[in-house]
Amino acid sequence: MPSSTSNSKPSLARPFDDEIVRRPVPTRPWKGLALTALAATIVLTFGWELYWRAHDHIPGDFKNTPALWAQERRKVEGDATVLIGSSRIFFDTDLDVWEEAIGVRPIQLALEGTSPEPFLANLAADEGFRGTVIVGVAVPLLFTGYVYRDDVLKYVGTESPSQRIDNVLSMQLEKVFAFLDEQTRPKRMWFLTALPLRKGMEQRVDVRKLEVLKADRNTEIWSRLMEDEAYRDLAKYVWAEFLRRQAPPPGPNGEPPPPMPDEAINAVILNMKASINKIRARGGDVAFVRMPYEGVYTAAEDQGFPRERFWDRLVAETDSASVTWHDYRELQGYYLPEWSHLAPREAERYTRALVPILYEQIEKKEAERGANE
Repeated sequence: MPSSTSNSKPSLARPFDDEIVRRPVPTRPWKGLALTALAATIVLTFGWELYWRAHDHIPGDFKNTPALWAQERRKVEGDATVLIGSSRIFFDTDLDVWEEAIGVRPIQLALEGTSPEPFLANLAADEGFRGTVIVGVAVPLLFTGYVYRDDVLKYVGTESPSQRIDNVLSMQLEKVFAFLDEQTRPKRMWFLTALPLRKGMEQRVDVRKLEVLKADRNTEIWSRLMEDEAYRDLAKYVWAEFLRRQAPPPGPNGEPPPPMPDEAINAVILNMKASINKIRARGGDVAFVRMPYEGVYTAAEDQGFPRERFWDRLVAETDSASVTWHDYRELQGYYLPEWSHLAPREAERYTRALVPILYEQIEKKEAERGANE
């Protein structure tokens, strides 16, 4: 009988230790199994790759991650030329053509569905930057303050060395494999699947893949939008639904919604002006551009955000050079597959027409400001 001072529970450590140490490894053809697993992995990966290449995905199409944006943001210094704004200046500007035209390659920092206001403020706060900012303005996004991708600003300040290395390694794989795309992930595919709805519910809508990115974020519209009519129509449907659901509700008696108050417009312009003044104080400059649109966007932008209340005031009150496609025949008549973005070859042609007009306006505005000083 164990004493009262001893541990009366039997020790279980030894039997378990013996079991682990003495457990025999079953006799199996391990080398053959390993080779079979490797072969299956290669075959399945090759098949998955072929499947997505057959659906117009290509290698060398990089994911538009915060890490890729941060990579380009680190290039901003000195007298660099920087593009900010939303998807139109992102997709519709060809950096190769821009560089060919004036010998300077812009840094592409635009982000889809996002107001440029916080990004202009970010550049204004950068004391090492004294260059030129070209702000692509989608008027509704700017004046409503809609920001879809402001996560990148926080990411830049917190990116760790391991995250930077992960981006470098991931890009090496993206050069080789076409299936490494956000839209090919099973989770994303399930999210986009149209499921049966309960009464009173609306089908969820979300933007599908629209673009192809190069390593420096030089971007163009995905070829499938030109070649696949059903996919192109789906993109148009998404835009129409998005605008319908984002539209302000009508008044209580069905009258049109009230216009945006002047106070809200003033606040946006004042914030933009404050950032512009900081950049100009260091010897830099800021100019605004509007890219083409059509279809459902014509009514949404031209009627919902009249030029004289929004665009004209922004340009005048910030004393900035500006170009809008409405004013130049050379910037009209281009093909926009889904109403909001230019086809790839059209983007090249548009950039070639835009750049000399834009820099002429910048030089003209600089001369005007110099004469008034």
